[in-house]
Amino acid sequence: MKYKYIFWDWNGTLFDDASAAWQAVNTMLENRNLPKITLDQYRETVEVPIVKFYETVMDMSRETLDDLSVEFNSLWLSYLCGEPLSDGACELLVFLKDNGIKNYIYSSSQNKMILPHLDALDITRYFSAVLGANDCYVGSKAERTRDFIDSNGFSPNEILFVGDMDHDSEVASLVGADCVLVSYGHQSTKKLRKTGRRVMASLKELQMMLESEL
Repeated sequence: MKYKYIFWDWNGTLFDDASAAWQAVNTMLENRNLPKITLDQYRETVEVPIVKFYETVMDMSRETLDDLSVEFNSLWLSYLCGEPLSDGACELLVFLKDNGIKNYIYSSSQNKMILPHLDALDITRYFSAVLGANDCYVGSKAERTRDFIDSNGFSPNEILFVGDMDHDSEVASLVGADCVLVSYGHQSTKKLRKTGRRVMASLKELQMMLESEL
């Protein structure tokens, strides 16, 4: 196979949490007597770093990112429906492992937010490393991921990034690697297609693409 390494975004890509995030944001808006937004509006406006999104839906002169992060994380957890692994993820991870492909998670979320879910979903064994953040600010994961790839001597043309936001395309561009975006996550298909990357509706579609390269 062309790819030896798959770098997975977590939230919205492997972990199906877009609805929980949207509900959490709406509760935060309701707590401030601000208008709620639809799921489509959320998917059209959310971006990384997350402070840019908050600036579009509330008055940040009255808020601190620390407080918003704590509030969001608490609400997000309350709206999660069990451990929502994205459809087709388990089958694809088994396929990749069986074919000697190494998997990595790169994320704007903290490792302490990711690792318990990996254990609960019983998929920790499929990943060689989890490159989460050290803080709760949902910032860029680009430089952290690039440094990891450089330090391990990976060839960019053997790497595929898989994500659900235009920021994932930016990370892949920084590294010089290929990228596939999935349209069921945190950003709309319209936003994703503006990147020029291949956009897929499901992980089953991605598996079919990878199987065709064997």
